[in-house]
Amino acid sequence: MAQQPALLSTGLRAVGRCTALAQCPYLCAMNDTLIHYRLIAALLNPAEDGAKAAQLLKGNDFHWERLVYIGSNQLVIPALYLQIQRKGLLSYFPDDLLAYMEEITRANRERNLIILDQMQRLSACFTAHEVVHVFLKGAAMLGGGFYTDPAERMLRDIDILIAPKDQQRAYALLKKQGYEEVLAGGLQYKTFADYIKAKHLPAICHPDEVATVELHNYLHNTFQRERLKTERVIGNRVNGGIALPAPEDLLRHNIYNWHINDFGGVKLEVHFRSAYDTLLLLSIEPGLNNVLEETPAARQYSALLSVFFDSLPGGKSGWRQRIMVFKLQHPKVDLAWHTLVYGSVRFWQLLPDRMHLFFREGGYRRRVLEVLKRSEMK
Repeated sequence: MAQQPALLSTGLRAVGRCTALAQCPYLCAMNDTLIHYRLIAALLNPAEDGAKAAQLLKGNDFHWERLVYIGSNQLVIPALYLQIQRKGLLSYFPDDLLAYMEEITRANRERNLIILDQMQRLSACFTAHEVVHVFLKGAAMLGGGFYTDPAERMLRDIDILIAPKDQQRAYALLKKQGYEEVLAGGLQYKTFADYIKAKHLPAICHPDEVATVELHNYLHNTFQRERLKTERVIGNRVNGGIALPAPEDLLRHNIYNWHINDFGGVKLEVHFRSAYDTLLLLSIEPGLNNVLEETPAARQYSALLSVFFDSLPGGKSGWRQRIMVFKLQHPKVDLAWHTLVYGSVRFWQLLPDRMHLFFREGGYRRRVLEVLKRSEMK
């Protein structure tokens, strides 16, 4: 078993250190990412009883800082801690690491319970005003009771899909309830009409609520597959205490969120928070396995995950799997791939939008020119 590292022996306790650890530059240079991914997968897999993780822990020298770095970046520290508990593996980990993970888990549990109350208030408000809606992504998983412990899922915000006829009315309704726009990058250069055409309306938050809310027009505005269209997802929703997508739509959205928003297919990497949601959905609804093979993007998603989760179909994407494993074994290659491949894709994707803003909006144009002028002076 690995030795207790100096970094953690100083007594990490605050939840805020999760982000700080994730940004430690020297951790990025370590060559042992693959074995840490295998351990995280063995711990998170709800179908595993702990024997595989125990074998890995006995046979390898793990760097606990690296485990925290990966778990923090991928927002799975609470899920990891709870699975370590459930699988009876606490004795394999140093006490201060467990105390640190326990504190993050406790804080996330408290936050998620407050978010659940906020979701109930949002649901009651929309229902009272006949706004047709359905909660999405992590909020839907949390509200649907898919997690044994509400602490398992870390949420950034509450995503809600709104029926086309109700979108502007829903936004105005929340503004009347005291929600205010979050001034994100670029918001000051876009009109509300621009957002009506986009994936979601401007993010809004309430001074007395924990989570930011995003009201969605579409699940993906650049990928309008029939099964993911707003009308179909809303028509297929499950109405319980709150409105949720059907399990197959939750899984499809999870897959395409990885593929489109997270650029998982370009980066050739797995995201354990997404993987954990997928595994939980499949454990509850085994018939959903066919969703993993219904499109090329879904097969690619499953193929990359199958490197770490044997129960998932591997498909015919062997070269992608080999590249992903090679990148995890060679951090310089991973960095080069991220810079050249992913960077190029993002550049050409963002260029038309930025050029449009540059020529249309004087404020944006002035800021760009100011930045260029400052860079020339340096």
